[in-house]
Amino acid sequence: MSESPNNPGQPQPPAYGGGQPSNPYGQQAYSQQPAYAAPGYGAPAYGDPYGQGGYVEPKSKVAAAVLAFFLGTLGIHNFYRGQTRNGIIHLCLVGAAIVLLIIGGVVLGTNVDAYGNVSDGAASTAGMLMLLGSLVAAGNSIWAFVEFIMILVSNDGSLQ
Repeated sequence: MSESPNNPGQPQPPAYGGGQPSNPYGQQAYSQQPAYAAPGYGAPAYGDPYGQGGYVEPKSKVAAAVLAFFLGTLGIHNFYRGQTRNGIIHLCLVGAAIVLLIIGGVVLGTNVDAYGNVSDGAASTAGMLMLLGSLVAAGNSIWAFVEFIMILVSNDGSLQ
């Protein structure tokens, strides 16, 4: 070893990694892995940037059916099965139905005179809003029930 320029008479420490034994614990030496696009390492499929192979844990058909039956109008079964878009549509339909029903109730409640009578215009507006909200809720419920039946008759509950 050469002497350290800052401390004469003191040995200079080895360069980074230069004085360490190559295998201090008897492990195999690290070998450089081939580059990503090297032969034998194909690029992942389109839409699969991390090369996971698209494997998804299989979902329980019974759980999907129970969720569709009890919470179908909220679309919870769609979130469980990985169909997020359909679940969001179910939630939006429930929200639209609730908003329409509330607006109809507010229109009806704010247009009552001292004798408890509602004007014809306010009654018809409130009635149309509540009817529309009820139709949206009924349509959403029918859609959820159809999905429930489709889960029951499918092989794996995936609807595909």
